[in-house]
Amino acid sequence: MSNTSIRSGSSEAEVSQDGAYVERLSLDGEEVLKPSRDGSQTRGGSAVLIPYAGRIRSGRYTFEGRNFRLPVRPDGHAIHGFAKDARWNLARESTGSATLASRLRSADYPGILDARIRYSVRPESFTTECSVKNVGTRSCPFVAGFHPYFLARRWRIVTTGRTYRYTLADVYFPTGERKPFSFAETGPGTSLDDCFRVAGEVRLETEGRTLVITRRRMPYLVVYNGKHAEGISVAIEPYTGLEDAYNNGIGVIVLRPGESFSCGYKVGLSRP
Repeated sequence: MSNTSIRSGSSEAEVSQDGAYVERLSLDGEEVLKPSRDGSQTRGGSAVLIPYAGRIRSGRYTFEGRNFRLPVRPDGHAIHGFAKDARWNLARESTGSATLASRLRSADYPGILDARIRYSVRPESFTTECSVKNVGTRSCPFVAGFHPYFLARRWRIVTTGRTYRYTLADVYFPTGERKPFSFAETGPGTSLDDCFRVAGEVRLETEGRTLVITRRRMPYLVVYNGKHAEGISVAIEPYTGLEDAYNNGIGVIVLRPGESFSCGYKVGLSRP
């Protein structure tokens, strides 16, 4: 496994070429991400979730009249795409940034994606920029997501724009029904594994610091503080579309041959 270190002042990110996975992130000398204890990319650090984020029910979907079946986990559903299982090449490196690239294809997916992730570190911020192009001959559905586990024991989430929580069916799957929501109702004692649409920035306030999360073309969030958060973190996951988007259509993007899409998010560190 090859790792790339990205540095700017006292900030640093460690990125693996396996999955373009962010293993650790320090901003202004302060650790921001919970490490994965068992090496699983979706149990710590920040994983890349492409070309779908969250679960696809039973691993099945139909696109343009063709039926597809994705590999499933023990719970019977496909989850979090196959970019995290791919090898990424270091395409470009400069002071404070690195770009990783991979060609993503699968027998269970109609498109072929040229994907690039650019990570940039500044003294008090970390930016993730994603771009994909369908270089195949068939159109394909697409969702991008990221899975950062932010270190925080006592925390509060504050949103600056309208926030909605989706009603879920069978634990995981949004029905399309959504209701206004305030994160003021939540905290470390609240069990969360929920889907949201959130406008504006998101602030994670914790002991002695605030992380300010801004997003570009990623209007959805999944917020999770279940067992893999280990009581010391909360995952605030930016998505372009929601769980099972290939079936329910919530945020799914269709990339025709030759078409591209880009998105991203930024985490800034603020102290009192």
